[in-house]
Amino acid sequence: MGATSLLEGVSQSDLFNKVNEVCGAVNSVSTSDELLDVSLSKIMDLFGACRGSIYILKEDEDVLVLKVSKGMKRKDENQLTKSFGKGFVGKVAEMKKPIFVEDIASDKRFKNYKPRSSYSTNSFICAPLLVKDELLGVINITDKESGSRFKEEEIQLLDFLSIQIALNYRRLELYKKLEKVVREAQNLKTRLIQSDQKAEHLKKHIFIQDRLASIGKLAGGIAHEFNNPLDGVLRYTNLCLEHLKDDDIVRGYLLEIKYGLNRMAGIVRNLLSCSRTGIVKNEKIDLAKALELSLDSLKTELSCKNISVEKSIAKGLPPIIDLGLERIFVNLLRNAIDAMDDGGKITVSANLEGDLIQIKIVDTGKGIPEQEVEKIFEPFYTTKDLGKGCGLGLTIVYEIVKIYNGSIEVESKPGKNTTFKIILPTVGIE
Repeated sequence: MGATSLLEGVSQSDLFNKVNEVCGAVNSVSTSDELLDVSLSKIMDLFGACRGSIYILKEDEDVLVLKVSKGMKRKDENQLTKSFGKGFVGKVAEMKKPIFVEDIASDKRFKNYKPRSSYSTNSFICAPLLVKDELLGVINITDKESGSRFKEEEIQLLDFLSIQIALNYRRLELYKKLEKVVREAQNLKTRLIQSDQKAEHLKKHIFIQDRLASIGKLAGGIAHEFNNPLDGVLRYTNLCLEHLKDDDIVRGYLLEIKYGLNRMAGIVRNLLSCSRTGIVKNEKIDLAKALELSLDSLKTELSCKNISVEKSIAKGLPPIIDLGLERIFVNLLRNAIDAMDDGGKITVSANLEGDLIQIKIVDTGKGIPEQEVEKIFEPFYTTKDLGKGCGLGLTIVYEIVKIYNGSIEVESKPGKNTTFKIILPTVGIE
């Protein structure tokens, strides 16, 4: 730069400090808009100018758009675009070279250019923002506060600083694009995970429905071929029992046979429920009444195991179509009873939320292992001991809830409790 400074009234050491200050500020910003604003302010301060602007090239177009300006009047700011080759800024963009104008009124390059009356001087310095000959924009500085004109040597300093702006602008724009790509990739990854989960969920339900469809086909035949002879065996077993004394050894054997036959009859009934071949009553039922009927049928089991039942049924619940509400209660309550060996408590609550009835059944039993929670609605899947269940109770519950267009959720803490939450609509199922 020589022995003297490029800027009047500024020593060479002060100039170096000011340039370092500009470069430091340019490197410290985090967004491209902030970069342009800070850069223009610092450079105008460095040159002692009271007017300046930065235009950025619009992507895929030969048009420059005003991004930031200082000291311009509102009517001037409204002229937001500059075309290549047009005017002072457009000329710099077309040439990709900095331009110094001592007095634009006498400069032959701009003989058709009429400076605005708002300018206090006709002196300009303007430089392109370039990265390896690729134009990003243009910076324009005019109107020194001192009223003096720019010197030709000063364009070298602006050209140097414009390179720093361009490099950092490109860096921040690339970061922005990278963040967008990463964000889109993350969104895509999330959507793919959700799609995989949905596909897995659908596959699981297709598998269940296939099994239920097979069960349905079998159930009709079993009901016809199996129920009649089973009923006859049970009838003759009961007749035999009537002719035996209480202390007869054979009586004990027959009671075991009767127990087994009753279990077989229960499995057939459950199979029929899964196949939905049972008669659906087109009647409405009161939820509290359905619960009481269910509890009455399980009174002996509750008493034998010393299990208490706490009820919290909201008043005024509307009656709903009877599609098997009592069977839902019986199966869930029996599951809860089977989960408690040495006493405990079952809490049943129900309330209305809009058009939805929310039912919760909570037991203090041994709970369900986490890895088995998702399997409990599958046909024939059971965690009970041999002879205590065939794995169809919860499948039946799931199917009935689906007929209601409702939903069922389960939450279990092994060793503490299990909660079944059922949501049934009160409308739209008739």
